[in-house]
Amino acid sequence: MEPTVTTYFQGNTQFDNTGDVLINKSLIELFRNYGKIVLNDQKLPDFYKAALELKKEEASSNGKGSFYRQLFGKALSSMFKKSQKVVMVAGPPGHIFGNSREKIKKNLEYSVFLIMLTLMGVRIVRMGFSMGPIGKQQAVSERVRAWFTHHYWVRDSISLSLAHSIGIPKARFFPDLAWTYHANGVDLSKANKDEIIFSFRDSIYKDDAGQRYKDALIERLMYIIDHLKGQYRLKITYQVAGDYDFCKALYEILLEKGYDVSFMEEQITLETAGEAYQNGVAILTNRLHGALLAAKYDVLPLVLTDIDRHLKIKGIYEDAGLSDLLLEAGQSNDALLQKVNMLLHQREEIFRKLDDLEKRYEALTTESMQRALR
Repeated sequence: MEPTVTTYFQGNTQFDNTGDVLINKSLIELFRNYGKIVLNDQKLPDFYKAALELKKEEASSNGKGSFYRQLFGKALSSMFKKSQKVVMVAGPPGHIFGNSREKIKKNLEYSVFLIMLTLMGVRIVRMGFSMGPIGKQQAVSERVRAWFTHHYWVRDSISLSLAHSIGIPKARFFPDLAWTYHANGVDLSKANKDEIIFSFRDSIYKDDAGQRYKDALIERLMYIIDHLKGQYRLKITYQVAGDYDFCKALYEILLEKGYDVSFMEEQITLETAGEAYQNGVAILTNRLHGALLAAKYDVLPLVLTDIDRHLKIKGIYEDAGLSDLLLEAGQSNDALLQKVNMLLHQREEIFRKLDDLEKRYEALTTESMQRALR
């Protein structure tokens, strides 16, 4: 008889980032297949809880006591019951980088919390994240935290190699949660595939001033757009609230040059993604989950960025065999345009490859989850 699994996790994330909402929703859908879930919803905004489509009984606010009281209570009551298994998802999916004192302190404090749970038989899972670059002190704190984590699943081989190199041999590969996300359905047979979509942030990391990067990005985009504008309609969108200013500025630059371009004033959400992307032929972006969500609607997911610095995108695309879809911003304008045209020509072949990839990742996800939770 299989044990009854109850999984607990925090719902905190970057609420204004549709990509983060996507991977958290995918995580919830995944764990639902293996038992009950309890999400700490105490400080979550209503719009985020609505996007996650939480069931009433899955919200900690509908249980007795705080989230932590429920977690520790369940752990204590299940300690000597083979029919019960308690799982804690440690930390939200995302990307780990830097060497800040705040992050180091948080890792060490969190390790104490994990020790207590481990002593009570709770299985600790950390998943859906990538790493790098990471400083020496933060690497040590990450290694300490990993001592008290049963399953340490990173989403790309670059992160896997880094985890092993800093002393986390238990690290394993687990596909990004976007690959198994089930997007809101739209009838693509009625779509008019005639748009090239653009969606960009103005830097690679939050604390990256990135003026050189920004200038190079705009120059490359202007050249590509100038040569595509007669073949496709142009549309600019954004999935992260913080990208609005840069995307709006790009739109205004195009308007000044006389281009026929549209701009979606409202941020794309999981609910509106189908409408936003259904007519897209391709998206050019430097947002990982902007690309992967658009791909769910048969939009060719092209990434234009400084590839060697954008490690999480580089690792995930290379592992998936999609490195051809990475456009290096440092290349010449002519080389980039030639590659974009080639990829547009190969679009149907690429989507056949993406379909096969999602099936393989779905199987790997299922295998990993069953091994960990059964």
